[in-house]
Amino acid sequence: MAAEMMAAPPRTGPDSAAGTASMIVLEPVSHPELEPIRIPDSLFAIGRTEAPFDNYPAGLAGDLSRRHARIFCEHGAVYLADLGSKNGTTVNGVAVKQAIAPLHNGDLVGFGKTLSYRVRLEQAARPAGLSRPSSLTLWPENAGADVQPIVVTEFPFLISKADDSFARYRDSSPAQLNYLSRRHAHVFLKGGELYLEDLGSTNGSFVNGVRLQEHAVALHDGDVLAFGGRHFVYRVEVQRAAEPDPTLTRIGALAGAAAAASDADKTTFVAAADSFLEIFCVDAGPGQDDTPQASAPPAQMEDEPGPGSKFALMVTGLYKAFGGKRKLDLHRVRTWSLAAAAMIMVLGWALFALEGPEGEVEGLLADGAYAQAAAVASQALARDRGNARLAALGTEAVLKAGLPDWMASLRAGQYRRAASQVDAMRRQARDNPELATLLAELDWIVQLKSFVAARGGAQAPVRDAADRAGVERVLKQWEEQNEAHQRAFATISAHVPAYRDAYADALSELRRLALVRGQS
Repeated sequence: MAAEMMAAPPRTGPDSAAGTASMIVLEPVSHPELEPIRIPDSLFAIGRTEAPFDNYPAGLAGDLSRRHARIFCEHGAVYLADLGSKNGTTVNGVAVKQAIAPLHNGDLVGFGKTLSYRVRLEQAARPAGLSRPSSLTLWPENAGADVQPIVVTEFPFLISKADDSFARYRDSSPAQLNYLSRRHAHVFLKGGELYLEDLGSTNGSFVNGVRLQEHAVALHDGDVLAFGGRHFVYRVEVQRAAEPDPTLTRIGALAGAAAAASDADKTTFVAAADSFLEIFCVDAGPGQDDTPQASAPPAQMEDEPGPGSKFALMVTGLYKAFGGKRKLDLHRVRTWSLAAAAMIMVLGWALFALEGPEGEVEGLLADGAYAQAAAVASQALARDRGNARLAALGTEAVLKAGLPDWMASLRAGQYRRAASQVDAMRRQARDNPELATLLAELDWIVQLKSFVAARGGAQAPVRDAADRAGVERVLKQWEEQNEAHQRAFATISAHVPAYRDAYADALSELRRLALVRGQS
């Protein structure tokens, strides 16, 4: 059974510019009769319908989820991400649990209950003069949609309502932007070709009118892509070139794309790759792993965000169960349901507004008075420690009030000041356990940055045994508490999206430390 999956070596290996790159090999342990899986690309999908698992003997891959896990390379390091699989993913016997774990030579990985492999990292030659896409241009398909062309020259590229490429429509088309998920889909390179994978988005990704399921699909010139509905619809144009000098090719691709655009000021240029760590660092949504999705072209999608088929089936079934004979007008039912829901929301808001400190904190948050909101919430929690709603509002207020200055201190290298700012926020968290946990995450980042600065940078060679022990301690702490870090990231960045940059910078420092450890 052939198990060599892809033809092009990864471009993220430590020596890719010098003609070599990392080759990942998974050697079967639980079933040694299987062929080793050789992974020369930067991203590899694990799932029961993915090759080579779909060709395994009956029963071996049956407990894998369709979107079970992903292995990927980034900046010379190798990582494993679980995608919320039903039967789990392990590294050296430790459950990954919808998180990301670094992989090292000799690690034992397990997928589901029956499959385990030994990780082997090799060096592989990179073919000279490899032809690859130099840029991807997404041309708006709907003339009246007020959507800009997008030129992408570095991959992977994340489609996200929070990314600048789409967030620019927050004011002009807020309702349409809400069709997109925060991690909607991504375009990546595999075997020298561009592929699109949906990331379990609520409203789906479409290629030529067909909704993507668990598989990534190759992109070709002329394909029509739609993300989340009928607004963000694009026609694909792929530019290819041999790449003896990546810098020159990138500049040439940008210049060519700009010349092709009728108005360069209205074209979005994406010249920096997104991070696989960013793409896969947040848990998959509930029920998205193996839930079948309706395949429908964008033109047939509902006007409201989210699928409506389950709602229709539920209402129709209840109507018939209670003896309904006439044909049910679902449009009228939906209209009245939305009107009723809106009325309930208005009444609920009015009640909340009259609820003393909770309403006061909400009003201050709405006005942007975050520090005042944090003080009011802290004082109220001291009198009502079990108030979960007040605690949630207090968490939001403290983070929005304190994080901007804390992030500024990190950027300036003022780590003592950053630690003092966390202590100040902690004084408002004495009666808020949720906030205390999040502030511990901020402390961890400050300690990481302080450690890196004290040793002369993350990429500085290991000086002595004490330095080596410090590097090991930091990396071990990250690996053992990975899931907690991911949960904290999701909560903090939901309140303060700019925190993503501070977190991504911390991950970059960890990757560099991991490389230093491997070289020592």
